[in-house]
Amino acid sequence: MNWLVDWIYNNPSWLWGSVFVGASVIGACVGLLVFDRAVGKSWRKTHNDVTGIMVQLIGVVYAVLLAFIAVATWETLSSSTNVVQQEAGYVDNLYRDSQGFPEDFARTVRQLVREYADTVIKTEWPEQRSGDTPTDGWQPLDRLHLQLVTFRPANQGEAVVQAEFLRALNELYQARTARLTAVSGHVPTVIWWIIVLGGALAVGSTFFFGFQKLWVHLVLVGLFSASLMLVIVMIVALDWPFRGEVSVPADAYINVERGWEG
Repeated sequence: MNWLVDWIYNNPSWLWGSVFVGASVIGACVGLLVFDRAVGKSWRKTHNDVTGIMVQLIGVVYAVLLAFIAVATWETLSSSTNVVQQEAGYVDNLYRDSQGFPEDFARTVRQLVREYADTVIKTEWPEQRSGDTPTDGWQPLDRLHLQLVTFRPANQGEAVVQAEFLRALNELYQARTARLTAVSGHVPTVIWWIIVLGGALAVGSTFFFGFQKLWVHLVLVGLFSASLMLVIVMIVALDWPFRGEVSVPADAYINVERGWEG
């Protein structure tokens, strides 16, 4: 299934979304045509009242399921955005707080902080968009950490700056770890199976209606299938917070670097 995931998130949302909706409508209509030939229309007409109650029940249960998953994926995307903003904020603080160190040491610190920001933007973000968990950013952070723990403050002021710097660096470690964890976070496969099977049951239950005109039944089934698939398309678009068009951008880091240039 990796090829399907790569195809989805490497193409525009309108393209794969249209394919999904079109395939669901065609599949539902073909299924109805087969079912209409197998089960007599007159028999189905006499049970329209009962069928309506069952379809409504199944539809409500499935709608609640989709709504729950849609909200969960949206919250994951929002929390990932917040994590990136916090991480970029810690990087900005480290860069600016380095002014409290001696000039030569501060220059080295700012160079390592900038190297980390450049690595995140130019190397790690493309890897995240491919679904990989990046590791390149650890190298400049490790060198920065080594510089700090080996620094010997000459006065009380420098000692306070060093302590605050180490605290901010530890917070940056936590924010970075949270971002890397979010890179691989997505809806589990078992949930996708439930979504697919539940959708098939919801659409299939509408086949039991008996209509005088088959084309009317086909139109209604197609609309019902398309409406469900549109919600699923939204869930797919939000599933991986760092992949596809609907994903967390590197704007927070880019804006931080622009602030340094000023």
